[in-house]
This record gives sequence, structure tokens and C-alpha cells, in this order.
Amino acid sequence: MEIEPSVSADDWRRTVSRVVPAVTVLHVTMPRAFDTEVAGAGSATGFVVDKSRGIILTNRHVVSPGPVVAEAMFLNREEIPVYPLYRDPVHDFGFFRYDPASIQFLEYDEIPLAPEAASVGLDIRVVGNDSGEKVSILAGTLARLDREAPVYARDGYNDFNTFYMQAASGTKGGSSGSPVIDCQGRAVALNTGGRSSSAIAFFLPLERVVRALNLIRHNWVAFGSKPESVYIPRGTLQVTFEHKGFEETRRIGLRNDTEKMVRLVSPAGVTGMLVVYSVVPDGPAHELLQPGDVLVRMNGELVTQFLTMETLLDGSIGSEIDLQIERSGITLTIKLKVEDLHSITPNHFLEVGGAVIHPLSYQQARNFGFKCGLVYVAEAG
Repeated sequence: MEIEPSVSADDWRRTVSRVVPAVTVLHVTMPRAFDTEVAGAGSATGFVVDKSRGIILTNRHVVSPGPVVAEAMFLNREEIPVYPLYRDPVHDFGFFRYDPASIQFLEYDEIPLAPEAASVGLDIRVVGNDSGEKVSILAGTLARLDREAPVYARDGYNDFNTFYMQAASGTKGGSSGSPVIDCQGRAVALNTGGRSSSAIAFFLPLERVVRALNLIRHNWVAFGSKPESVYIPRGTLQVTFEHKGFEETRRIGLRNDTEKMVRLVSPAGVTGMLVVYSVVPDGPAHELLQPGDVLVRMNGELVTQFLTMETLLDGSIGSEIDLQIERSGITLTIKLKVEDLHSITPNHFLEVGGAVIHPLSYQQARNFGFKCGLVYVAEAG
């Protein structure tokens, strides 16, 4: 990425004035408890990523996994209804759609996504509805690109199997779904949350977002009036991995010659490997993988990054995949069948006497240590 040696306040002023009209305040009502979310109402942020099709990017926990009623308010206070288009089963992003013709008086442009532009030391601005203030602009500098996914609740939604970015931008409630922009007006990440005890904010990388958006665009015409029917392939082994540094993987049994090989062939900056953290009961990897197993290869390809692993899984749904792991210094090759992640993500519920009942989701199965698909009472009634 090429950036001018110095960026003036005027440069940022021009960039922000171009970006702000594409940022919306989202008012969201969840009429029923569902999966990891409770019934209630709140506000968040979204931003237009496709003006011609009417697509707004925000967080998964804003789109919500269950029933939702939402509207978007633009800079000039035009308010329009928005409808769920897609929410990722695991990662904290989702899309709303709206009718572009319903915006009659505002001039705005979509915000381009540029995940490749993110780098340590990059000056950024977080533009959104921070603390319910409609438009807030918070400054920061990207400090980390390889932070572990934040843990928000032991029995609620948490992202996993991905890196996060980190900056001391001090975002608070209402800024969920805000674009993290560079001085060229490109979104380099998606704001997801923060730590209330400090100024630390957490940002989701955009590689998986770009993939999903491109698939939606490619299939938009084919699905006509029901673009939410677009299928985004997502594969899973029902395994949670953690990224561990080489010092730690060595202590749990990674062989010296394997570490040497990985360091030799990996790009500069690779500091560790993926290690099994937990396995969902009765899933594809049950009794085959164990916590502490170090992942070396998938289908013969060296895998040290979450993005590489997920790309291979998404392209292997319904097929067997070969995993080379190391367990206590012993190299093992295990065949596992890749499952369709959407098949274990509930999309319906039964309401009886005020109680909300649906199949146990992958999210909650890994929280509680049960198999997916059991009867789950989201609200007791």
C-alpha cells in the first residue's frame, strides 16, 4: 500500500466528508430471543458497500441470527426500512439490503473495501454512531493485526477461527458495524466491539466480507427479488483453533524439524501455528482431534493462518479432507468430512406459550459442550 509520507488535517477532512454520507444509523428491534441473542432493541452503525444494489455492511450481532426489524437513518435524516440479506454463521459481519430508489435527497457514494491496505502503524478513523451520537469520528492507529478474537460472553455470541485487529480508538456502544477507514476513504476493517475498561477497540479483517459480497453480487440477478437466497459456501469441522507462538507449540510437542520447515517456507512475519482448542461432540472431528493437536497441513498445503484454513474448508464441503497434525511429537494424518456450516445454523423456531424453541446452534454447542441440533430453549416463556 502506498500512502503519502504525511497526511494533513485537510486530507482527512476531505476524506471524512466523502465517507460520512454513506454511513447509516441502524435502529434494530429483535422481537424474539433466538440463539445467542435476547429480545430487545438498540442502535448500531452500518455503511453502504454497494449503492446500486442497496447493500449495507454491519455486524452479525446487529443483523442478528433470528427475527429482526430494522431501519436505517442516513446523514440527512432520511429513514428507510432495511432487511436482512446475509449473516455469517461464525464471523461478526452481516448485510442488510434496502431499495436504493428510496433515498431521494442525499448524494452519497459506496465505501470501497480494501482489506489489503491494513498494516501496523496505519492511521485510521472509525466513523459511526458511537454512544448513540449519530456521527462520531474517532482517531486511532492500527497496533495489531493478529489479535485473538475477543470473548464477549461465555454463553453468548463469540467470534472464533479468525484474527482480529486492535487499536486504541475508544469506541463504545452504538459504533458496532462502523467502517474503519484509511486516509483514502477505504474501509480496511469493520469495528465490532471494545473493552470498556480501556480505550482498546476490536476490528474484524475484511477478507471474508469481500468474498461474501462478491458472491452476492455475482448471483444477484439470478435470485431476482430474493437476493437473501444467495448461498455463501461455508465449511466446518466443528473445531475451534487457536493461534499459538512457536515457543508454546514446541512445549506441547511440535517437533524441531517441523518448526524449522514451517519457518523456512512461510512468509516473513509468521510467528506460530494453529492448535486445536476444542471439538464439538458428535461433529466430524469428534474423537479424532484433541485439544493440543498442532495443525501442519490440509490436503498437503501448509496451514498456519486462519484465512488459509477457512478457504480450504469452504471449498471442500461434503468432501473428505486430509489433516496432518502433530500430537505430543507424533505426526498423524487424519481424514475428516467437511460439513456445511449452514446446515447446523438454525433458521426457524417454534413458539409455545411464550417459549422460543429451536435446534441448538454451532455457537451454543461449542459454548456448552453439547452436540449441534439438540432442542434449545432460547426463551423460557
